[in-house]
Amino acid sequence: MVKTLRFHHLLLCCLIGALSPLAFAGEDELSNQLKGHPSPYLAMHGDDPVHWQRWNRQTLALARRLNRPLFISSGYFSCHWCHVMQRESYRDPKVADLLNHYFVPVKIDRELNPALDAHLIEFVELLQGQSGWPLNVFLTPDGYPIAGMLYVPRDRFVRMLQQFHKQWALNEAQLRQAAHQAMDEWRQVRAGDSKRAPVAAALVPGLMTEIDSLKDELAGGFGQQNKFPMVSQLRALLYLRRQGKAAQLDDFIRLTLDRMASQGLHDNLAGGFFRYVTDPAWQTPHFEKMLYDNAQLAELYLDAAALYDSAHYRVIGLETVDFILRDMWTDEGAFIGSFSAVDSQGREGAYYLWTGEQLKKLLTDQEYAAVQAAWLGGSPADSEYGYLPRWQAGREETAKTLGWSVGKLDSALASARDKMLAARSQRELLPDDKVLAAWNGLALSALARAYSVTGDKSYVTHAERLAAYLNGRLWDGRQLLRARDGDKALGEASLEDYALVAQGLWDWGQAGGDRNATGKAVERLVRLAWQRYFTNGRWQQSDTPLVPMLDGRLAIEDGPLPSASAVISRLSREDPVLARDKNIQTLLADHLQQARAGLADAIFWYASYVELLADAQR
Repeated sequence: MVKTLRFHHLLLCCLIGALSPLAFAGEDELSNQLKGHPSPYLAMHGDDPVHWQRWNRQTLALARRLNRPLFISSGYFSCHWCHVMQRESYRDPKVADLLNHYFVPVKIDRELNPALDAHLIEFVELLQGQSGWPLNVFLTPDGYPIAGMLYVPRDRFVRMLQQFHKQWALNEAQLRQAAHQAMDEWRQVRAGDSKRAPVAAALVPGLMTEIDSLKDELAGGFGQQNKFPMVSQLRALLYLRRQGKAAQLDDFIRLTLDRMASQGLHDNLAGGFFRYVTDPAWQTPHFEKMLYDNAQLAELYLDAAALYDSAHYRVIGLETVDFILRDMWTDEGAFIGSFSAVDSQGREGAYYLWTGEQLKKLLTDQEYAAVQAAWLGGSPADSEYGYLPRWQAGREETAKTLGWSVGKLDSALASARDKMLAARSQRELLPDDKVLAAWNGLALSALARAYSVTGDKSYVTHAERLAAYLNGRLWDGRQLLRARDGDKALGEASLEDYALVAQGLWDWGQAGGDRNATGKAVERLVRLAWQRYFTNGRWQQSDTPLVPMLDGRLAIEDGPLPSASAVISRLSREDPVLARDKNIQTLLADHLQQARAGLADAIFWYASYVELLADAQR
């Protein structure tokens, strides 16, 4: 059940309804600050007529001085709907006039400001029952959220801006009071049952009950609408299977893995996975490719290959590692963040799609017959740009349909794939080339796993360079950096950076790296994580927020990234030096005791804690 804030009815009433144009209020003191920004997402807004401000203390001081509400818009480079809203609204002169004269408009790259983005995401989820990107939130000049929305069409957006300005002009005190009240209610929602006495939670039965209510037994995965990989939940199930539990879920686990690897979530030509699909049958992706997804999915498939003795899962896992090495590796010795869903002409998915005419010109008759039967089928094209290659049936069934041997089918598809990849390489796919600490930590874990499985020394070369980058270039001698642009720090590190960089270094040390060097770095990062982000039994993503935030969480949920608090907890138990530190072990024991009670009713969303809490109960 989604918890909501009671005050939202008042705010929605304030924002509904059309309004005649308002006279502008005085001279505009702002100008667009994003041109030439090292973040590709922010730089692409540098030519908007909106006078976007950077997120910093000076911008907050400006909002207070002008007594204007803040309008914070959060997104990321590879987000399709972020591009749509820019094209429709943020490049529109009327929208720009409203934002420039009545608000202090701020653009943030959610990948550089994960703590602020998570704070605003939670607010909008409580307000509307859902959230995502582009994320647009109105705040008081002192930083209290008032109202928020996701993508809205241009005309509706204009009406909302006009109406919000009118309400601020007429009812500023009331809106400020509502925003403070919302924060108080939000804090109560966040606190939940934290005062409940810790009890031993029936973790596995509780998780099984939640999985039964969410799993799709026909198509795999969780839910009946958009489907995401949900790697943390699937890895928890693999852990339980290794412990001899949840055998009844084997068919579901394998169905999910098979569908993710054969249908629209997976790039059948070059390897790698898209971020999510928009339908329950895994057919239609949003075409972003994210480093964090691919790093985690590589490990997931390699883990599954070991558990189920599956050569197919092993191939998928290693192909995914090879994809990020081939397409996302930089000369600096680290990985870029993502590839956009749209190509250089603004066409979503066009880079990956094929028309029949294109394929007939490119392939021989035999190759075309193989591709048509194996990957395209007889269904309508995915979009005006063509078909996304995905398996229509198994290899044996496809070969039988064609009257071919499996070897003949494999040979025809292999030669077709080579030609299609060569042709696809002439298309232009837009990268977001930021090097993000947390995501590269996940990638180092994937490289470590690939080396452990294969013994391939090429993985050692890349892992050593990446470990050096994380432990050197992203460490300034005092703290971890979120990202780097040449010699300049970019963004502020958060809890997830400390956790996932430490995990990557730990995994590489265990797999074959310099254990002394990686061990020292892990201990340093984990100690700092406890010191900076754990206060009064609560975890927080940032220890230097610029706006009022809540008092942290009992634990961080699993989302696109694994729970940072679970990662820190696991490393605190596994690292031999930290395991002898009485202070950290006391903090860890108290935290896990509270988590055992506080997470029992929602363990599906904290799946990274299943192994921790199950082991603690033994």
